[in-house]
Amino acid sequence: MSLDRIDIEGTFNFRDIGGSPTSAGELRVGTGKVYRSDGLAQLTDRSRVDIRALGIRTVVDLRDVGERSKLPDALEGLEVEHIELPIFDDHFFPAKQLSREEMAKVAEATGMDLSDRSLSKIYDLMIGHFGPRLAKAVDVVAQRCEGGVVFHCSAGKDRTGVVAAFILTLLGVGRHEILEEYAITSQHLSGGFLENIIRNFSDAGISGNLAETATAAPPELMAKILDSIDAQYAKSGVESYLLEHGMDPASPDRLRGQLLTPADREQTVRD
Repeated sequence: MSLDRIDIEGTFNFRDIGGSPTSAGELRVGTGKVYRSDGLAQLTDRSRVDIRALGIRTVVDLRDVGERSKLPDALEGLEVEHIELPIFDDHFFPAKQLSREEMAKVAEATGMDLSDRSLSKIYDLMIGHFGPRLAKAVDVVAQRCEGGVVFHCSAGKDRTGVVAAFILTLLGVGRHEILEEYAITSQHLSGGFLENIIRNFSDAGISGNLAETATAAPPELMAKILDSIDAQYAKSGVESYLLEHGMDPASPDRLRGQLLTPADREQTVRD
């Protein structure tokens, strides 16, 4: 499993999602095609050279407009398709920060409580209200993974973490490996990232326990999310959830066809 971060200057949590074994023991998730990251606003000339060398042709930005406008991806000179696909559909971090009264009106009209920024509430909101956006993100990765794709949010752990967990689940990766891949984020986001992201989150209007919101990736939280989806969608769990929310039925097979590789071949490449 590729748990180590890739040293891309200006990022803290850039890594390949490949390398994990699957339930079909002879297959593994291939490396060198799909990457996940925290924000790309601090890229340098050196890091853009490194991203080009990875063969990345598509950058998928999962952040809301309020985050993107303050810290746009620094992709100058890279020949990439830049796709803005806000998982929260620009509701959580809008262009203009909502007052408490405006948040209360949104909650009354939609059932979305935007005032509670605790991790558990963020995940409940994401799964409960933005399934179509998550399904679209999986579709985009499936459509473009052959050419190399990176998807990211601000910290590269919540929105990015859920999309990564969904893709790995569709590829047949076991729950233990998925939770390990998710939780390693906490190690990558220690140190200098905390100071940077707390400032960025404050600018974007995130309040409350910023340290926890910014860096914590407790595996039990992801386990709870995946367990709840499995319980509600007993037929095929995450795949059924995504299909119900509009995922292209061809996306799972497209992902498997592009990303699964014989385990012995992958090991040879990695050696």
